[in-house]
Amino acid sequence: MMDTKEKILQRTGELFRMMGMKSLTMDFIAADLGISKRTLYELFSDKDSLMLHTIDYMIMESNKRLLDLMKGTENVIEAIFVIIVEQQRQMMESSPVIIEDFQRYIMRLKSSYYDNREKCREFSVSYTLLERGIREGIFREELNIDLVDTFILEMIIMFHSSHALKMMKMTRKEALENIFMPYFRGISTPTGVGLIDMYVLKINEIYKQER
Repeated sequence: MMDTKEKILQRTGELFRMMGMKSLTMDFIAADLGISKRTLYELFSDKDSLMLHTIDYMIMESNKRLLDLMKGTENVIEAIFVIIVEQQRQMMESSPVIIEDFQRYIMRLKSSYYDNREKCREFSVSYTLLERGIREGIFREELNIDLVDTFILEMIIMFHSSHALKMMKMTRKEALENIFMPYFRGISTPTGVGLIDMYVLKINEIYKQER
């Protein structure tokens, strides 16, 4: 059963998806939840603090869903492509303004995640993918998972925040084909490379919406 704080974070996340950050006020959130502003301010010092905690909550809940999706996959490469499909669906359903707000808060949360390795692993689905890939003989066993995971997270953040890449108008499909998949091939065993080559044929189908 959810406590008051979790209920606030869950509902604020729902309101954020519907309305965007700028349209939300502490008054509106309190009224929507049927709680007093005093209760809201006892838990969160201001709207910025509430949004920061909300984005953190949304990330963790999204990761739980992705990890559940991974359970039904045959291997880690299939799991990666299942996640790609799910994230593409989420992107298509979200407005650009909400995506920009979400990414801005992720940038602020990043440092606190990196300062706490356990929190970073909870935040990072890629850490679980790397562990699984090594167990399955798909990723090379000598990999330093903490290092590789941090680099993958930085690549993802760079893709979303780099002004130079935005000017190039690179699509997610192009990023996958030219940045992420070549990197995953580089850390893979021959078995892993074979699986990547098989699954990468599905990229055009996954990203046909971007044409």
